[in-house]
Amino acid sequence: MKKRLPLTIALTAIMVAAIMENCTKETPNQFKIVSATTDGGIDLNGSTQATDVPLNASVIVVFDHLVDTTQANLSSISLNANNVVVPTTITASGSTVTITPKTNLTEGTVETLSIKSDLKGANGAGTTATDISFKTHGHDYVVPPQANNEISYFSFSGNMNDQVGTHTPAAAAIKNLTYTKDRFGFDGTAGDFNGLTTLVEIPNGEQYLANNNFTFSIWINANGSRNGQFVLGLGGWTGFYMELASDWKWLRFTNQFAEAGGVSSTEDNIYYGNGVTGSNGGWQGWTFQSTVPGTVGATYFQDKWAHVVSTFDASTRLATLYINGEMVKQQDFNLWSETSPQRTITGVTYTGNLTGGNVLALGFIQGSQNRIIPDTWADPAYPYGQRFQGQMDDIRIFKVALTATEVSTLYTAEKP
Repeated sequence: MKKRLPLTIALTAIMVAAIMENCTKETPNQFKIVSATTDGGIDLNGSTQATDVPLNASVIVVFDHLVDTTQANLSSISLNANNVVVPTTITASGSTVTITPKTNLTEGTVETLSIKSDLKGANGAGTTATDISFKTHGHDYVVPPQANNEISYFSFSGNMNDQVGTHTPAAAAIKNLTYTKDRFGFDGTAGDFNGLTTLVEIPNGEQYLANNNFTFSIWINANGSRNGQFVLGLGGWTGFYMELASDWKWLRFTNQFAEAGGVSSTEDNIYYGNGVTGSNGGWQGWTFQSTVPGTVGATYFQDKWAHVVSTFDASTRLATLYINGEMVKQQDFNLWSETSPQRTITGVTYTGNLTGGNVLALGFIQGSQNRIIPDTWADPAYPYGQRFQGQMDDIRIFKVALTATEVSTLYTAEKP
């Protein structure tokens, strides 16, 4: 004779089975990442952080289920660098999500792909919150001293985007610039200027001289066979420019300065490398000049990378040049004669043409439109002009005067 289960036990078993079936229906399987790679096949989800990821890479994430393709759902995915969201286009097809940056990634930077737990599959299953980090191609990203006072930063990482400011040039303003190896040997992360037609015109350059204080930082590698080079210029002497002598004996950084009474004047800060100052036969305002064994050009610039920084401190009226982290020249406008208007300098200024002439020209003394200097030699189209031939990298412009310690810190962080 078969024994029957008590009615209460049978009912309990039925209820448990129903609850389990209902839970199975209401709780879909978890939505899991199968793989994360670049569009070039680099594994981003391995046991170690991926490095040397191309600056133009897209990220492809594959899941184990179909993806809910609504934009509201895909907004749970973001790409971040240095705590800043990278603008991207995110698309989904089947079980694959593609994250495409709208511009090149920043070189030498740890990028983090963040996937929130509210990202869902088409079946409603949620995923586990995940961060996937990788490092891009190029030298380590540097946070400079006085980063909050940095107006522009141009890294030449395959583009001329202003990484911190609003001075990105239009495509038409980037003329015959190519990208080559930088001082670390990384491909495509330094600007190459051919000495004939290369010119980059940065817009609204007058804004760089609107704060009295000033710092300009740049890495250059000048072609040793090209004698006489205008490295860059903002309206020539109506703003500022940088020049290497035709005999390689000096480096000049010239600024326009505002003075009392609403007037202004142009003053050169020239480094000869001969140790001459106001106390041994030089100009009265020259307080310091270091010596070099040969010419300035041969020592620092001919076919070699050098870091140049020019600063002006309005509070002290000191204009200073640094090369490779060390002060090489300084002049003090307080030491000029008592009748000199330079004794009243209040800061840097721009007095040039605001309609086209206010571009910062990389590769020559001024831009190509509405030229402030009308002479033939100052026309970028003139085939015999002293155009810059060589490489540039890591241009930074600040609205403060970096101190000697800060310049040394920046050089140490950026040197190979």
